[in-house]
Amino acid sequence: MATASRLFPEHGWAGTTIAGVARAAEVSPEYVSKTFGGKQALLMHAMRSASFAGTASLRESFAALRLDEEPDPSVRLDRFVDFVCASVVPMAPFVPAMVQGASEDLTMRTLLQAARGGHVEVVTELVPLLATGPVHPDAIDEIVVLTRSETYLVLSGELGWTVERYAAWLRRTIAAAVADA
Repeated sequence: MATASRLFPEHGWAGTTIAGVARAAEVSPEYVSKTFGGKQALLMHAMRSASFAGTASLRESFAALRLDEEPDPSVRLDRFVDFVCASVVPMAPFVPAMVQGASEDLTMRTLLQAARGGHVEVVTELVPLLATGPVHPDAIDEIVVLTRSETYLVLSGELGWTVERYAAWLRRTIAAAVADA
């Protein structure tokens, strides 16, 4: 897992093979395939190991925040922003490999679509937990874009933002997105 977690971000989908992971990890390709079930599953395991407490899904990790039990919307927002940073920052380096794999492989395309769909579902559940009144109809879409790994990659990789700057920006922009319409 550690080897795959290093190779996918470094070499992308096409440059990372089961044989290459096995060679670098000093195990057999058969061991890697039997343990993880193929290249697609290996990438998903590597991504999950970097985020969501190693094994939990996005939905499980979001539910564990128990935001619905917190009475203060500003505390809910802080918890969510911390959750996004703890999830997106370690996962973001894998996203280019996942997107490249989705363009070449039907299974990866299905996995990427499911991941993106799960992201929208979580944000759809989040918005009423953060809003204090009616929100603009675009609020869900705005927060989906704000919290995508690709957004973080642009801000951190291309513009040099720190995680702290990203977190502060998320707090401001999500708060604005859920403000009374």
